[in-house]
Amino acid sequence: MEKMFKRILLLIFISISLFASNSYLNRVYSCDKQMSLADDNAMLKIFHSLQNIYIKSIIKNDKKLKIETLKRLIKSAKILKIDEKNYEKELSTLLKHTTIFHKTEKIKKRVKRKTSSSRILRLISVTTSSREVKLKFNHTISSADVKSFALKGRNYYRKIYDIRAILPRNLKVNQPKILKKLRVAQFNKHTTRVVLETKKRKRYYLKIDGNTLIISFNISHKHSKKSVAKTEYQKRYFAHDKKIIVLDPGHGGKDSGAIGYQRRYEKKAVLQIALKCAKELKKRGYRVYLTRSRDYFVKLRNRTKFANRKKADLFISIHANAAPKKSQYLSAKGLETFFLSPDRSNRSKHIAALENRSDMTDMDYYSKNIFLSVLNRAKILQANKMALDVQQGILKSIRAKYHVVDGGVREAPFWVLVGAQMPAILIETGYITNPTEAVRLFNPRYQSLIAKGVANGVDNYFLKN
Repeated sequence: MEKMFKRILLLIFISISLFASNSYLNRVYSCDKQMSLADDNAMLKIFHSLQNIYIKSIIKNDKKLKIETLKRLIKSAKILKIDEKNYEKELSTLLKHTTIFHKTEKIKKRVKRKTSSSRILRLISVTTSSREVKLKFNHTISSADVKSFALKGRNYYRKIYDIRAILPRNLKVNQPKILKKLRVAQFNKHTTRVVLETKKRKRYYLKIDGNTLIISFNISHKHSKKSVAKTEYQKRYFAHDKKIIVLDPGHGGKDSGAIGYQRRYEKKAVLQIALKCAKELKKRGYRVYLTRSRDYFVKLRNRTKFANRKKADLFISIHANAAPKKSQYLSAKGLETFFLSPDRSNRSKHIAALENRSDMTDMDYYSKNIFLSVLNRAKILQANKMALDVQQGILKSIRAKYHVVDGGVREAPFWVLVGAQMPAILIETGYITNPTEAVRLFNPRYQSLIAKGVANGVDNYFLKN
């Protein structure tokens, strides 16, 4: 009788598992129709929904669900201009090692066809004016397709852009008078090189608009240390002087935040980083305010109140993470960016709890209903976009000199972000409990790279939005 009862329970469990698996697959298939009708905001929702299903497929070890979810993650990532390489690698690996379905070979060919034809960029035309060079391609171009560097000599300054694209044989390029030379040539099998040469150094600005890459340059040769003449490009695309950023160095005063390796205090590291971020953003023309500029305590709800009073366009809270156990001090590492959400995953709740504990009166002040009422969906989506740009900006900046783990962009219920009337994010700049990262967080050079990355991310966010 006992054996019979166990068998019945096992059958029920298997049936529930199969039903759950099918329901996830149906949700994945339904994304195809949704994607064809979705705008940017809806596409972002679909992308995050697919990410959650992908995590479920890993937990369930469901290869079919993994494959179908990855295919749509890649498609939605390309539409949103998010780096899809990791998903493509994962899909490629799964297709090589799985024999679950007879369709596997067909999927392989389809993926190869996509990567070999649709992703090959071809330069169609180059047009020039006194202020910019426009390069038009056959497909949408992303920042990941472009790398740049500069060469300086006694009588020349060259700005070089290497683009992952193919150049047609008979391409006509007009020479703009403002440049000494403009050269466009096939550098190697997969790279088109664009060289802009002048006698003196110029400031160049890059903008991507669908399948068009625009390189704008400063007309004036005169630069002073105190002020740089604004170009039409800056006025048109940036208008930095009209944008207000509020930076929030976490903790302070009686609240030290996390205490890490060799008794390093989070409150000190994040203040130093925030001051460098403010300097970098001001250099680019933004108006910047800090919730604290010295070592004193500010209540959580007063931080966003301050940002609201300043009518800020963005609110950025800067923190350092901490491992929950000593056994994780070496393994816990990486940089993460969070945006406000009532997310209830154990990991996000733990990280949020560390940052929320400083002012328990705020926790009482925001009841559950108030918390949910202040969550503006449009602001959450904008914050998500900003978080993606800032995370990519910091990683790219730091990785030029250091190896750093990408902790990703995540959702979490951070109380410091509640009540902000503008897109708001929280950056965990690294683990202060990790010996390597703790030392780096107090290194001025490393702090400057974070600051540059934050500013680059903010620039990109305003360019796209």
